[in-house]
Amino acid sequence: MTTPSLVRPFLDAAPAEVRPALGRIAELERRLWEIVAEGRAAWPQLAIDAIAVVEFVGRRATPELADAALDGLRPADLYLACACTLLLPGALAAFDRDYMREVDVALARMRVNESRVHDVKQLVRQRLFVGGGTAGQPTSAGKIAEYGGRGDLRRWVRSVAVRTCLNELRRGKREVLVDDDQLIAQHAIAGDDPELEYMKRTYANEFRAAFSAALAQLGAREQTLLRYHHVDGLNIDEIGAIYRIHRVTAFRWLEKAKEQLVRATLDTLRDRLRLGASELDSVLRMIRSQIHLSLVRHLGGPSDNVADDEVELDASELEEVEPT
Repeated sequence: MTTPSLVRPFLDAAPAEVRPALGRIAELERRLWEIVAEGRAAWPQLAIDAIAVVEFVGRRATPELADAALDGLRPADLYLACACTLLLPGALAAFDRDYMREVDVALARMRVNESRVHDVKQLVRQRLFVGGGTAGQPTSAGKIAEYGGRGDLRRWVRSVAVRTCLNELRRGKREVLVDDDQLIAQHAIAGDDPELEYMKRTYANEFRAAFSAALAQLGAREQTLLRYHHVDGLNIDEIGAIYRIHRVTAFRWLEKAKEQLVRATLDTLRDRLRLGASELDSVLRMIRSQIHLSLVRHLGGPSDNVADDEVELDASELEEVEPT
């Protein structure tokens, strides 16, 4: 019996822009068979056609993966994920046995009430596996099909669990705001004095540009903290639970991120508008009065992309952190 070549199915499944770089990988055929062999060794009870495995890997290929010549992949995790997308008999049971406990870990870290744990776990399962398809055919939905094999599947599952739980916490908490380019200029907060309202209207365009530039200067964690609080409506206890830190530490992190944003915006406006010392106090008050609305406009609604969780929830931030 002739051994099939895996190179062509692998390249055909990969995104078009990545195929040339993948095709230049030395001994690509041998590397693909190694991936299949390692997956089969880890899950001998799950029989998957080798071509289906490399097609699954190819669909999630990236330029970074091509540059690394497929090094860094986790074949065992990829093989099981592939089996789950194919609805292979025994695959979901194996996943439940070896990986779903990661959901319990994630929910415990977030201090989810025991009465809600079961419901959240069911939502995680739906998010991972619900889709069309029949046995032996790929599902048409389900986050498990997005797993790319470049990180630990256990941590990836924890990310899905955290994102699902956050989506539940968001319900009913976010304000519905109009997406209007003139929102800042038109919105007057109760209690504004005439000078502040005048400045908001006069410097609306300059403020938007300065705020956007300042926000881009913040680190990923600072942006995430601000989005959790101002867009998603999470309080400091809930934020502290996500990062496993004391609520006082969560408050300090949040206030520090906000102050960095305010100061950077002020510095940019001062330079662009050539404001004098007498005007800086009014500009500072204007920035503080608009920060919530501006964060909602710039950071938008919640993301449902698992890749975002990997950025937001770094492993070091999910470890115990002493209160400060």
